[in-house]
Amino acid sequence: MATADPQQPDAEELVRFVRMACHGLRNPLAIATGMLELLERLAGDQLDAESLDLLARSSSAVRRTADMVLSMQRHIGAQYRPLQPVPVDLDEVVTDISEGLDPAEVVVHVGAALPTIVADRDMAEWAVHELLENARRHARAEGPVTVVVEAHEADGRCLVTVTDDGDGVPAARHEEAFGEGAVLDRSGGGLGLGLAIVRTALTRHGGAAWVEDGPDGGLRAVLAWPT
Repeated sequence: MATADPQQPDAEELVRFVRMACHGLRNPLAIATGMLELLERLAGDQLDAESLDLLARSSSAVRRTADMVLSMQRHIGAQYRPLQPVPVDLDEVVTDISEGLDPAEVVVHVGAALPTIVADRDMAEWAVHELLENARRHARAEGPVTVVVEAHEADGRCLVTVTDDGDGVPAARHEEAFGEGAVLDRSGGGLGLGLAIVRTALTRHGGAAWVEDGPDGGLRAVLAWPT
């Protein structure tokens, strides 16, 4: 006799579960990252080259895992979290995020003063952070990638551009880059959710996001915020 399928959870329950699981995973991952960094500081000069390499690879793997968990959490939040619009100073957002990046990997330049927009602050920060992280992950081997952030108004929208001088993405694959799980030629080992998060956040605000070729062969992302 066939048994009835258990009741399927609704979307709200699934979202709650994913958010709770991500939150629970981030704490032990942060602890593991800190302990590995402490081990390197305390015992690094006592380890041979092979041990140091294993330690560095372990630290990198833990950081990548933490980044993936954060991406999942933001992906869910961008889709389902209620919007809380407030004035957001984009200059402040870009500065705060830039200060947390390693200048050996990415150097951020801001053009003229960026405007203040009305948006959900967390989602605005996620969008900027994902674009800067995307550039960092695809930095060229010979040196840091340079990112230029600028803004101007057009057609009643505030267009924020984030342009890097990395390897770029073929024009035929620009739209594909926004798909969930999209990992293109510039892959840096993530889940491929970064640009999906960006577009979802902008769409929920009544805006839009797209990418185009940068003037120097890199990639330019455009965030069109409604004014």
